[in-house]
Amino acid sequence: MPYPIIWSPRSKITYYNILQYLVASWSQKEIDSFIDRTERVLSLVKNNPFLYTYSKTSDTFKSVIIKQVTLFYRIKGKEVELLIFWDSRQNPYKLKL
Repeated sequence: MPYPIIWSPRSKITYYNILQYLVASWSQKEIDSFIDRTERVLSLVKNNPFLYTYSKTSDTFKSVIIKQVTLFYRIKGKEVELLIFWDSRQNPYKLKL
């Protein structure tokens, strides 16, 4: 049975920020590719949220969307909560889950 996906406010903002960057700096082909890849990963997460790497310290899972963007999420009961779309070119010490 698929898990419902809940977008946190922070995940919506970070996803939107990445899309804004792509619109400003890249072609429509790259934007479409990123959106398609994100939808594919979310479909996999919805059907099997335990598929990706788990961290005990932060109680989160992480999935690489593209080389520069990682999705962090957690499982809450029978739901998947998206936490943040992280631009991996940033300083990793700034990442607060």
